[in-house]
Amino acid sequence: MIRRLLQALDPDRLAAVIGAWLGARVPAPKAGTRRVIAVDGKTLRGSRTSDTVARHVFAAADQATGVVLASTDVDGKTNEITRFAPLLDQLSDTPTTSTQTPLTTLPGPWARTRA
Repeated sequence: MIRRLLQALDPDRLAAVIGAWLGARVPAPKAGTRRVIAVDGKTLRGSRTSDTVARHVFAAADQATGVVLASTDVDGKTNEITRFAPLLDQLSDTPTTSTQTPLTTLPGPWARTRA
């Protein structure tokens, strides 16, 4: 029964709601500091089958607690650079500093300042 319920849900919406719920429970940074978000992509071990390539996800985590606040799939036809802005769009607009993998630091239309 739970499996059918989860299969009927929109996975992107579910991830956004869970990320927002977890983000609301992460302690606020100390006064005068910013929340630091680590952004990195990983290929999920065991997700490859004889018919499909391994699944690759891109996630943003609070560095102080390790809580994953947002994640998105990286399609085999794209890369992390194109998924960076949609990943940040899932986060709240609170002031943050992010650390990213080198590819996402390239200049482009996805670059944005979160003040």
